[in-house]
Amino acid sequence: MENSKLKKYLSNDEVFKAINKHFITLKDEEVERINVYLQQVIETLIERMKMKDSLFKKVYSKIIFCGSFYKGTKVEKPNEFDLNIILNLPMKYCYVNFYSTMPSFVQINVDHPLMYCIPKYENLTTNEKRSFEKLISHGNLNPNKFRHWIEGVIDKVIYELPKPNKLLIERGFYSYEVNIKIKKSGPAFTIILNLPCNIEEIHIDLAPALVFNIYMIEKYTTRFDELKNCRNKEWFAIPVPITNTNYCGGIDDHWRLSFSLQENEILRKCGSVKPVIRQMKKLRNVQNWKCIASYYIETLFLHKYKELDDLHTIPLTLFFFIMLKELYHACKQHEIKYFWNEKYNLLGKISEVEMSNITYRLNNIIKYTEKYIMKDSFILAKYILYPIELQVLQEKLNSTIENENEENANSIAVYLDFASQLINLLKAVFR
Repeated sequence: MENSKLKKYLSNDEVFKAINKHFITLKDEEVERINVYLQQVIETLIERMKMKDSLFKKVYSKIIFCGSFYKGTKVEKPNEFDLNIILNLPMKYCYVNFYSTMPSFVQINVDHPLMYCIPKYENLTTNEKRSFEKLISHGNLNPNKFRHWIEGVIDKVIYELPKPNKLLIERGFYSYEVNIKIKKSGPAFTIILNLPCNIEEIHIDLAPALVFNIYMIEKYTTRFDELKNCRNKEWFAIPVPITNTNYCGGIDDHWRLSFSLQENEILRKCGSVKPVIRQMKKLRNVQNWKCIASYYIETLFLHKYKELDDLHTIPLTLFFFIMLKELYHACKQHEIKYFWNEKYNLLGKISEVEMSNITYRLNNIIKYTEKYIMKDSFILAKYILYPIELQVLQEKLNSTIENENEENANSIAVYLDFASQLINLLKAVFR
């Protein structure tokens, strides 16, 4: 099909908007309820962590809510969250040095003679100083030790609850209990909650994080000009284990660079991007492409938004199809470049076989869409939705069309009746 004709049929957003309304957009009342409960649970958990570990109490700063839910790109249900525990360490941050042997990760060196000449460090007890020193290996802050430390504190809270796996939340004159447990899978650490009036479990990835100014790592990002133009000037160091086998040796003390605040800021500037990201994630879920992380999809859009000047006017369905092709090319090349350092490939750890299967499937979806979009306005919906959802969507839209046709027919009948009465009146006047 010619590009002009294809664009014409991809410019109708009726199906796209219906999918978004009925199967993707989170319900406001559910989001608000989850937010309230989640805030109360996390506040209670943090207070108990402070009671179990005095060093944690002294270095704890705040909680940063991040991930798809807080970016506005979450699909289907609010049941997964990423939270960073921000720690303010007892040291002079101006003496911190960064080094790196791989893109998007850094070592944090704190081996300076004046690093701890501050009251905050001197006010630590002997045991607290000893605990803090255990988090340092060969002059570098060790991400694995930080992660294990926080996990250990949470373990103490969970295993020493008055009632097994029951966290008591007290707020003013009312209180309630939340079922809470921990799930560990290799290096991953997830808190699982059962909130009141909530059937499904809530999964929370809770990680310690350190905050630094963006000007401290200028040479470790290939997009510093973009970064410094953002309103927020803080980045996070996250202790995520490195699983990319392309790099080996000397990387177990590297922290991952995170610019989630800046990514949120960019996505807010182009509101039309978010619904398309959500439908792309929905497609990923339905097609069962588990290796394509949500962050990979969001990164693909971060790259593309810079290229499209007409982003605010382009039809959403057409934009979705453009990004479908972008995902196809990325999978075919086995590469999505990390937005903040293009030397790092987000798809690097996915196997060739898995990548090839997804590429083949994407190619078929694109070809079938181009072939049948003129005859079948639901062609993309067949890949974005599960069969039962597609059936519901078709029934809803067909019912709407029938009602509109009936209303139009009634309007025409009323108009013809009025016209007939007017003609008869004129005949009577001029008889």
